[in-house]
Parts: sequence; C-alpha cells; structure tokens
Amino acid sequence: MKEPEDEAFDELSRRQGDWGLQGSRKHQIMRYVENNARNEVIEEVAQHIEKCTLAFGKDTIQSFTAYVRNMKK
Repeated sequence: MKEPEDEAFDELSRRQGDWGLQGSRKHQIMRYVENNARNEVIEEVAQHIEKCTLAFGKDTIQSFTAYVRNMKK
C-alpha cells in the first residue's frame, strides 16, 4: 500500500517525465557536464603523458595513456 507521499511523488514523476533512478533532469545535466569536464582533463593528461618519452619506453607510455583514457566515463 502506497503512502500519500509516495503517490504524490509518482504523480510528480508522471508530470515531469519519469527519469527513473537517474534523478531529476537538472541533476542529469549536471552529471553530464561534470563528466565532460572530467573526460577533457583526463584526455589532456593522457596527451601530456604521450609527450613524456624520456623516462620510459614507447610501449610503457602507450600502456600509461591507455590506462588513463580508460578512466573516462
């Protein structure tokens, strides 16, 4: 049996569009922007690592950059 509060939230979800477990549209957009900024920083770090070839061999650098790029969301 649903409580009146649960029914009110269900009605609100129907009116706004059901975003499910993703949260409100505002929060979805905020997460999207945060992830994009994070991915840009990760890519920039990977590019800098690629330029650092003095201390490590080419294979090691490629492994580092692959590892860093896999951190993207």
